[in-house]
Amino acid sequence: TVEQSRANESVFMFSRWDRVTRTLEALEQCGDPPAATPEVSITAGADVTEGGDATFTVTADPAPAAPLTVTVSVSQSGDFGVSPGARSVTVPTSGSVMLTVATANDTADEADGSVTVTVDTGTGYTVSTVSGSAAVAVADDDDPAPPLPPVVDPEVSVAAGGGITEGGDAMFTVTAVPAPSAPLTVEVTVVQAGDFGVSPGARSVTVPTSGSVTLRVATANDSADEADGSVTVTVGAGSGYTISNANGSATVAVADDDDPPPPPAVDPEVSITAGAGVTEGGDAVFTLTVDPAPATSLTVTVSVSQSGDFGVTPATRTVTVSTSGSATLRVATANDSTDEADGSVTVTLDTGAGYSVSQTAAAATVAVADDDDPAPPPLSSKPSISVGDATAGEGDGAVEFIVRLSAASSAAVTVYYAANPGTAMPYADYLPDWGRVTFAAGDTSKTVRVSLIDDRTGGEGDETFVLKLILSDTAHATLADSQAQGTITDND
Repeated sequence: TVEQSRANESVFMFSRWDRVTRTLEALEQCGDPPAATPEVSITAGADVTEGGDATFTVTADPAPAAPLTVTVSVSQSGDFGVSPGARSVTVPTSGSVMLTVATANDTADEADGSVTVTVDTGTGYTVSTVSGSAAVAVADDDDPAPPLPPVVDPEVSVAAGGGITEGGDAMFTVTAVPAPSAPLTVEVTVVQAGDFGVSPGARSVTVPTSGSVTLRVATANDSADEADGSVTVTVGAGSGYTISNANGSATVAVADDDDPPPPPAVDPEVSITAGAGVTEGGDAVFTLTVDPAPATSLTVTVSVSQSGDFGVTPATRTVTVSTSGSATLRVATANDSTDEADGSVTVTLDTGAGYSVSQTAAAATVAVADDDDPAPPPLSSKPSISVGDATAGEGDGAVEFIVRLSAASSAAVTVYYAANPGTAMPYADYLPDWGRVTFAAGDTSKTVRVSLIDDRTGGEGDETFVLKLILSDTAHATLADSQAQGTITDND
């Protein structure tokens, strides 16, 4: 050991023990040599009869230091109820384990077979190249089935029921003679003459052990007038029966129950008429007439236009005419504040599907009248408003101001006034007053009276106040002199 070699170094003082010590230390660092990988093989047990367990022995050589999981694949030759596929087998440290594969004991006579187990590759082992697979023979223990008596195939025929009207079921009877010992599947082919909603093609009919079955083939009750027709069922070749030579096909007549279509309809003619003229802001009204009245609601296309500017959006519109034969179209106009010439709104019928356009009444026009006053005259030509100073004695009761319009106006002119204090005070010397005067067309002069208060106070002297004019609407007049002085002479 390393410890012994070091002891020899100290005792014998030989340098060669130093080399031995270093060699031993290097060997200790390398560790133990790797363990050998076991090789797994499999051997088969004795042959078995179905229902017994097939046994196999799985061996790992050398025996593993710890339990080893080995993957195997199980398969069978024949049908003995073995579940094929991969399985896991754990080999203990003893080096071998038994694997049992169960088989089923059925009642079917069959050839002998076998169960095979093959070792699959995996981790921690290698597979024996000589004994990587093993098979156990499985013997069948069932007697052969006794011979069947000779089978006589029944003959299949088909018979038709009575004629029907479209929408009814065409009835057929499929018969097998002799009656089958077990339900018998018979192939038939269905075809139709005409168009009665029958799904043509092959079908399967099961004849029970009673020997006959009813086959129903539905037809559709449509609304199309058509010639009468039929439904035919033909027996097709199949397994376990023969086809009757005389009655291998049958036909049921189908009668149509629809009336002939009416003659083609003639497109109705559409015309349009205008309502009374309107003032801008009103609705221009038009009436569309369809002759003859349509059987169902009819959509008519029209084009809307205007002469002038009355807020109408020129465009194509649709109008629905009911079965009554007429419809009203309303085209709104806008009430603006612009003085303009009178105009109109026109609606023209466009061509469309399901109707023709009248040659004489294809368009209609509603007159639109403007309701706006002309613009006021230029400022320089407007009359002006003025008010003159006025004087009254304290005991006269009122001061009268004359408000004048420099020239008569074609429109009414309104001006507001208010009495404002000066040296004269309201409620002491005069009654406060405010209001308005209106010059009707043609008027040029108006009087404003401000009531006075006789205070009988001596030595106060004359007093004054101001009458102020306010003009809010300058469309028809201007304000030349906006205020005047009222003088109250003292009488005490």
